[in-house]
Amino acid sequence: MVLSARDVAVLDANAEALGVPVAALMENAGRAVADRVAERVAKGPLTVVAGPGNNGGDGLVAARLLAARGYRVRVVTPVANGAFRTPLARAAWDALPEAVERVVVADATGARAALAGAGVVVDALLGVGLEGALREPARSLVEAVNAAGARVFAVDVPSGLGTPLAVRADETITFHDVKEGLTSATAGRIVVADIGIPREAALYTGPGEAKLYPRPRADQHKGQGGIVLVLGGGPYTGAPAVAGLAALRAGADLAIILTPKRAWPIVAGYSPNLVVRPLNGDDLDFEDPANRVALNMWLKKASSLVVGPGLGLFSVAQRAVHHAMKRAQEESVRVVVDADAISALADRRDLLWPGALVTPHGREFRILTGEDAPADLDKRAERVRLAAADLNASLLLKAPVDVVSDGVRVKLNRTGHPAMSKGGTGDALAGIAGALLAKGLTPFDAGRLAAWISGKAGERAVAEKSYGVLATDVVEAIPGVLRDALGGAPVAR
Repeated sequence: MVLSARDVAVLDANAEALGVPVAALMENAGRAVADRVAERVAKGPLTVVAGPGNNGGDGLVAARLLAARGYRVRVVTPVANGAFRTPLARAAWDALPEAVERVVVADATGARAALAGAGVVVDALLGVGLEGALREPARSLVEAVNAAGARVFAVDVPSGLGTPLAVRADETITFHDVKEGLTSATAGRIVVADIGIPREAALYTGPGEAKLYPRPRADQHKGQGGIVLVLGGGPYTGAPAVAGLAALRAGADLAIILTPKRAWPIVAGYSPNLVVRPLNGDDLDFEDPANRVALNMWLKKASSLVVGPGLGLFSVAQRAVHHAMKRAQEESVRVVVDADAISALADRRDLLWPGALVTPHGREFRILTGEDAPADLDKRAERVRLAAADLNASLLLKAPVDVVSDGVRVKLNRTGHPAMSKGGTGDALAGIAGALLAKGLTPFDAGRLAAWISGKAGERAVAEKSYGVLATDVVEAIPGVLRDALGGAPVAR
């Protein structure tokens, strides 16, 4: 699997939660680099270019270990006075032996002088997740590395990967799995090193999934945090309200509910925080021209759509799902397909698309795919993956261990409690996922994070309410889960 920068952050945090500290991962990464360099290069002089973050820390660990093996190591860094950005990188700098020469560069002249004549370079300047053009002095260091004519070993990724200027590496030692953008053309020979990340950290959700959550910006105003449109209700009134409230508690700015006129006053009465608008008829019906106009208007405002909560299985409502799915795709509005809407798509799977997240339980999975999900967890995960690939959408199969897949990747979630079998908890999950889609997450990422948040909220609610927990208790526990996972409410700048 190809890993993004966010995937790497998720893995590190999940590994730490499983008892493998990031410091150990850094030590293992530096050792993997040192082992590879020692295998490929005879003892002699070499230069490690170390940046201010943990990628630089990996390089500094490699420098220490290579010096211990008899190499003459020089470290070149743009960081003055040991002021590295992370505590782990600072600790790796402090651990360098006196035999390692240290050169601090501040400009292009210093970079060229420091790299002139270098025969072997270990590039640990910048890691994954870089955006935009390189700034000084990193730019000059990359240019100096490329101009040196040295044999270059990149740490995890070549510095500047994905930008107009990047290190030209002969080999790249990448960790755990291949990163986005790594090819033989961009990274030379690619070596994947195992640095001790547990299999569970990659397979199961954990606190690391919170790294996916988009924090609000300092200049954010109403609507930019996501507008969730919920389409449901009619025979049932609590379900769309629970979904809308869960979306708000998960951080959406607005939750708008379109519901048939007979359900409208009841749904609107649940909370003044919900924007509830009535549609003509007793059941969801888009054969009515006025209802089509209303849907079109709100879809143009919405960031995501949750379709299905409380909808019922009436034929007119099922046809309404078909129309809503088609319009959402035309407007490129990502969709959570839940509850009775899943049954509506059993014979219209052509209306699913990669922008959809479908959230069935076991019986709905059988209705949608024609097959039962196997009891064996490994077989179930593979069956869900194949189904997602066949449906051209992401799936979140709700079970004691949830399975999330986009047809390629698979994530399992074991948060939650048996007492969450109460009616409405699935609607809460759908609302959380809708909020995350509205904030810009992909359906797969929204599904895995929503499953984790929903389960943790359920655990918190059960701890307080015991077996009398209600779906609304789960909804009210969502902010506490976010607070604990995100470390309060800092503003992203």
